[in-house]
Amino acid sequence: MAAIYAAPTTTLTDEKVQIKLSGFDPGSKVTVRSFLPEPGLHFEAHGHFVVDGNGEVSMEQNPSLGGTYTDVEPMGLFWSMTQSPGQKLGLRFVKKDVTIPMQITLSVHKGHLDISALQTDAPIAKTQIQRTYLSSDVEIIKVRSGKVRGKVFKPKGPGPFKGVIDMFGGAGGLLAYRAALLASRGFAAYALPYFRYEDLPSSVGQVELEYFEEATDWLQSQSFVQPGGIGVCAVSYGTVLGARMATEFPEKISACVSISGCSANITVPMSYKGRDIPYLNFDYSRMKTTEAGLVNIYDMIDPLETAPAGALIEFEKAQNLLFFVGMDDKNLPAQHFIDATEKRLKALGCNNYEIVRYPGCGHLIEPPYAPITLVSYYKAVDGVIEWGGSLREHQRALEHHWPKLLQFLDKHVGSQTTSRQSLHSKL
Repeated sequence: MAAIYAAPTTTLTDEKVQIKLSGFDPGSKVTVRSFLPEPGLHFEAHGHFVVDGNGEVSMEQNPSLGGTYTDVEPMGLFWSMTQSPGQKLGLRFVKKDVTIPMQITLSVHKGHLDISALQTDAPIAKTQIQRTYLSSDVEIIKVRSGKVRGKVFKPKGPGPFKGVIDMFGGAGGLLAYRAALLASRGFAAYALPYFRYEDLPSSVGQVELEYFEEATDWLQSQSFVQPGGIGVCAVSYGTVLGARMATEFPEKISACVSISGCSANITVPMSYKGRDIPYLNFDYSRMKTTEAGLVNIYDMIDPLETAPAGALIEFEKAQNLLFFVGMDDKNLPAQHFIDATEKRLKALGCNNYEIVRYPGCGHLIEPPYAPITLVSYYKAVDGVIEWGGSLREHQRALEHHWPKLLQFLDKHVGSQTTSRQSLHSKL
């Protein structure tokens, strides 16, 4: 009997799944489809295969000859997912409610079909799997203390666990999928919003670093958090905040992960303890539109060379730093930023950092094996923007960065040790 099997049937999103077909006619052509329905949006992928002499197809051994990906890619049916036809252009896969697992249907269809034909074709075999960012061993604590808001995801039990603050960029609100996955890997992860959430400001008009220091102090004070320093993990504009935390109160932040980040304050005013911190402006007149009708905001930030005094982030003051940079980032000049940061740190004789550069990788470096977004609607510019990257190279970067990120946080969070050479001895 023709069938499709997947194992395990329930996994975390960063775990691999083995998919195999059996009982099919040797030499026949089949299309294997994955379909992910989420509230308000649908994503799917498919690959074209030729059944082997034993009537089988294995995603780990047999190449896809066409579809949303090609070649032997065991997890291609997950990371190559694209939005299903009939939806508005520019959808980005973001798991908004991490308490509800993703239900993915895997189906097999006769012949080599395209995405349009798959919308109505009846499958000859199918199965369903469940993937989640949130382990059943994780509990959620809503935070509403003083001025700070958000949610902490932590393993069940008293701990203590290594504490990490997780932040995103200009979208605002509370995005919790990375924090949930960090908790599923053993951390007490605080998904920290800073605007467009509950009673927080509706936009980023003025950043007060005291808010982030209060969040750091609150997390470190919890009995379930290991003493010795908090970690910060941030992407895009969130890296400005994370880096300022790591350099303005470094005694509290023992590790900082910067993903597709900046080396200076950008976009909005910032202050700390009554001191205004300068920033680079966004110039909307430099926004471009590609021939494909996509918005490119790469050149909107003022050149780094024009940064006013105090705008550059003094990474030398931080404890432990890990930078991930996509060399095809079309959202921020992240490559230029990291080159300037590296030049500065080398000149100062620092060794408190590691930089990982990924060729062919765009801006959105996230946990692997979820639908990759290379373009999507961005509210700040009211258009569909380019994030950059090519599908296969970007996925390779995601696969490499995630275990490295986990290892870095595990090593340095709560350690209150530093590999840097202190500048105080050189000044």
